[in-house]
Amino acid sequence: MKLLILVLTVCTIAAAAPKITKEETFDPVSEISQNDRSILVNILIRQLIAYVRSIINNGSEVFGIPPLDPLELNHFHLVLPTGLLNVDLELRNVLVTGIGAFVVHRSNLQLSDLTFDLDISVPKLDVSAELYDLTGNLFNAIPLYGNGKAIFQVEEFRFNAKLFLRQSDDGKSVIIDRIEEASFDLPNFKSDLSGAIGGGDIDPIVNAVIEEVIVGYINRFERVISKTASEAIVKLANPLLNQLDTWRYIAMLL
Repeated sequence: MKLLILVLTVCTIAAAAPKITKEETFDPVSEISQNDRSILVNILIRQLIAYVRSIINNGSEVFGIPPLDPLELNHFHLVLPTGLLNVDLELRNVLVTGIGAFVVHRSNLQLSDLTFDLDISVPKLDVSAELYDLTGNLFNAIPLYGNGKAIFQVEEFRFNAKLFLRQSDDGKSVIIDRIEEASFDLPNFKSDLSGAIGGGDIDPIVNAVIEEVIVGYINRFERVISKTASEAIVKLANPLLNQLDTWRYIAMLL
């Protein structure tokens, strides 16, 4: 009898207890509207651009990167076999300023196919070299030579491309898979070489020819140069991108 009373008591308690239903999970990201996702993506891109600008201007002790504006180069070698002007130019102790002042005209990250449309410009680049060494000729006939100080100025350089992104092999980073549709525009280039062919009144003539030929040559072979530069950017940028824990920010929005 006592056993029966105990069983009835347990059954009564079980019947009176609240029913436990399956716990519902809540995914906050899935509740974000498409418009809000775009806002979050734009915030992420602005932070990334600000981070890149900071590294250019200040460097990074974490990644062992020195400031890139001004950019110091011990040596730069340029060969231009254009026919009209054939130049072999070596620059030493080069200083480049203005890179950190780049302007972003368009930065559009598409999460659907992980592409990043980028359109940037640099208002002005100033390049100076303590010493240049020039050999070459005009029309394969008139010799060009000289050495001394060199100053160059590039204005309104503009670059745009579509970057195809992917997850790094270790799953932690966003890296560049490839770059397509790359193009650039070099509208203004000024040259100031002192001491060419003996210097004096001939300097302005040599500089004017160099300016016209270099702008024409670069714009003429823009596609080839863009392709080569795109491949170089992937090789140079990915080792740095591999060190950044960025995939988690993209993953939560996919």
